[in-house]
Amino acid sequence: MRRPGWLRLPVGLAAAAVVVALGVSPTVPAGAAPTAPQTAIDAFGACIAGGGIADVLMLVDESTSLRESDSELARVTSATYFVNQLSSYSDNGGLDVNVQVSVFGNSYSTLLGWTPLGADTVDTVRATIAGLKDRTSGFETDYWTALDGSRADLAAVAASRVENSSCQAVVWFTDGKIAYAPRTTDGQRKNYGTEKVFAPGVQLTSDAASTAIRLAATDDLCRTGGLADQVRSSKVYLFGVGLSGSTAKPGDFDLIESVVAGTNTAGATCGSLLDPVPGEFHLASDIDSLLFAFDAIGQPGSKPVVQETGICQLVACADQGHRFVLDTSTPDVRILASADVGGLQTSIQLPNGEVVTLVNPGVGQPTTISPQGTTLSYTWESDKTVSVVIAQATAANEAWSGLWQLAFVDPSGASADKRSRSNIHISGSLQPAWINGDGLELHVGDVLDDAVFGLVTRDGAEVDPGGILGSVEYSATLQDSTGAETVLLDTTDTSEIGVAHSVDLSDAAIGDALLTLRLGITTAPATTASGEQIPGTALEPSTVALPLSVLAPVEFPTVASSIDFGSATGDVELEGELPVSGSGCVWLADSAKPTIVAAPEGLGDIRVVAAGATGPDDCVSADSGEGLPLTLTTAAGGNGSVNGSIPVMIAPDGNPDKALEVTVSFTASLQKPLNATNFLLTLLVALVLGPGIPLLFLYAAKWIVSRIPPRALAGALVDVSVEQNQVLRAGARFALGSADRTQTVSIPRRGARSLVVAGIELRVRTGANPVGAARVQVIAPGRSSASSAPTATDRSGVRALLPLAVHNTWTVLHTPGAPASQASVLVLIGGDLGPSDVATIEDDINRRLPDVLERLVAAEDVPPTVESAQTAVFGTAPHQSAPSFSFTGGFEPPAAPTASAPPTPAPDPSEGAPRGFGSGSSPWGTT
Repeated sequence: MRRPGWLRLPVGLAAAAVVVALGVSPTVPAGAAPTAPQTAIDAFGACIAGGGIADVLMLVDESTSLRESDSELARVTSATYFVNQLSSYSDNGGLDVNVQVSVFGNSYSTLLGWTPLGADTVDTVRATIAGLKDRTSGFETDYWTALDGSRADLAAVAASRVENSSCQAVVWFTDGKIAYAPRTTDGQRKNYGTEKVFAPGVQLTSDAASTAIRLAATDDLCRTGGLADQVRSSKVYLFGVGLSGSTAKPGDFDLIESVVAGTNTAGATCGSLLDPVPGEFHLASDIDSLLFAFDAIGQPGSKPVVQETGICQLVACADQGHRFVLDTSTPDVRILASADVGGLQTSIQLPNGEVVTLVNPGVGQPTTISPQGTTLSYTWESDKTVSVVIAQATAANEAWSGLWQLAFVDPSGASADKRSRSNIHISGSLQPAWINGDGLELHVGDVLDDAVFGLVTRDGAEVDPGGILGSVEYSATLQDSTGAETVLLDTTDTSEIGVAHSVDLSDAAIGDALLTLRLGITTAPATTASGEQIPGTALEPSTVALPLSVLAPVEFPTVASSIDFGSATGDVELEGELPVSGSGCVWLADSAKPTIVAAPEGLGDIRVVAAGATGPDDCVSADSGEGLPLTLTTAAGGNGSVNGSIPVMIAPDGNPDKALEVTVSFTASLQKPLNATNFLLTLLVALVLGPGIPLLFLYAAKWIVSRIPPRALAGALVDVSVEQNQVLRAGARFALGSADRTQTVSIPRRGARSLVVAGIELRVRTGANPVGAARVQVIAPGRSSASSAPTATDRSGVRALLPLAVHNTWTVLHTPGAPASQASVLVLIGGDLGPSDVATIEDDINRRLPDVLERLVAAEDVPPTVESAQTAVFGTAPHQSAPSFSFTGGFEPPAAPTASAPPTPAPDPSEGAPRGFGSGSSPWGTT
């Protein structure tokens, strides 16, 4: 989408393009940090207005309790309303907003991957939300897995951006408290697993274990540096909505409220990053209050004018009206209004006295009328609640400026003791801007004498502040990396806006800074036909948060303010390069210790080191074109985000004595798989055979046990297409039909070394490593392939590999030279799966297949290597253990060990392990 030029970050400041989230510093380290606007929704909107790309992850409960608590599907109606609001916000402001829809119960999965929100995609998002009505099979309410899955998905999309900053939020809906259910049957143990990654070793098979798991989840969510702090320090806003229907009990939402907002209404806190308030929680009891909860966050940065009055009895009245005053600076208005009783007459009176009745043609039916040069569109969201959008159709509209009133009327006169309320979003057409800030670099010691803070329209055109009819409040505040604030402008005089002001950086600290511009407008007063003077309406301030960097003096080199080490599964040793520019010398001393703000427990010693750049004598030269190489290591693996900072030294050329310390933030996303059952051969070698056994014997033993287990299996080969990151089957969202599960495959009683499923051969490859995991290769002549397994392909990059337990996996197949959007998917379904398990497979295909296919098509153009030739013979190149590409997602449901079916071998540590659906577990248990 188009973005006004004044929103671009200054050249050289792109490294600081991470907007403050939740009021913490753009840098991660603890200590004073630039403060964000006063509420989380304001801060989120200011981040977007400052040039960031918005990622909104809708996280929706799918637990079975919704069948009773939300039988009227209020969550679907209100979430659809939220998306409509967000889409309008994006379109009207020319802003970049991406949406993902995910669900959680006992696991976490994604229904709709990241989708740019716009006129051409909003119907797809609405359709996904409409499908939530059927998502009520979640076995429990696992807050930890829900939040961790969201964290990982948001971290991945943020890491994929190089030039743009990210403004990220989770909109989290649930109908109940955190809960874990014991697995009391074989089917439950198989389908849902018996361990949680945050409580290793606890088998979830009893009430006592359920209590232990719940306490472990709560502790890891709310400990200092725990999951809540990891999300907050990763610059993610949380907005929670709780449906307190007939099934809810007092205290059910205490935990989620504290996770979201830092502190709950009972005074209990969660985590240590609490100031400013990190999020907002809204409690709702029915569809109407749910609509208001979602309305409060549907227009980031546009907090509504909230009014509560009574209901007019018998005839329309002024004293119970919802009143607001517009002028030429307010081109459109959005209203959500509701009454305690339904079936009332509702009307809006224009400034010229014309009254428009909002006739209810039926819930959910949009209506548009055009009174007096305006466009008025409204929809009855329920029998009690109406949403209205009023837009000024013509600039010269005499009926626009003045007093507007909305009123509910009860013709029966039976509701005098009832109330009505409204959220009125009045969008101003003006925003604050640093008019001449484009292209500037800020250095310690600089004094800018001509900084112009002015006004622009939504399109970025500069505006003369003298033309504003109402009153104005304007401020510009600079906060440096230590938290020190400097007020650059604070005025109600329009003559002070749009003229030069001084910015003195003599005492500013090196590092990330935040320039917060805030514009408050009160519309011009109005006079009614009877001569009554009506004060103007105070609009919610328009706030823009511009991330900046205050650099060292010009003779010093410039380093980026942050580094993302990416992600790791299992043992952590991640490498990264800190961008360096300018002239001078950069190094990281051996003695430098990282400051950790938030991290998973049990990581042990966390270190960040620089290879070969540990002092002024072996530093990285800024003009070499190379960055500072850094390595992050931990003593053990974990699950979550590691957020912290490290002190980096910079010095001018030839003057190491002038070295200055610069704080650089870092982040990494870690994944720790659940304890995996050891591969049977490895166990035998370690416990029985011991060292020194002839290599040939090991190969023979491995060959004996390497078979596809004899479990019931069905297979289907389905043609699909990928359009706008959506997987389509015959033009609709991919789904498996009943016929797909009837195509059964016969597996011998002792297991199989090869199978043919839907014309595709599956062949066991033992590999060259005598104690490594065997794999199943997908053989499809003339087609390339990649699987859903953690090890997606062999070294060729175009031949799929599956685990021995091929059940409940899938493989995408593509013909080289064919359109990149056309493919087939081979789905291998265990014969003992229930409907909810099949839905989980469908979700995984819809979420991950586009990325798998994109990588596969890219790999088709890569010429074969020696390793790939070896792989064709051995299954894995003799001197290599990792595949050409692998995933930290997907599913690999295991078979329970039996005498005739050996356990599924664990993936090699170097090949990565599956994250599964949510926090590292598979819905079918552990592998």
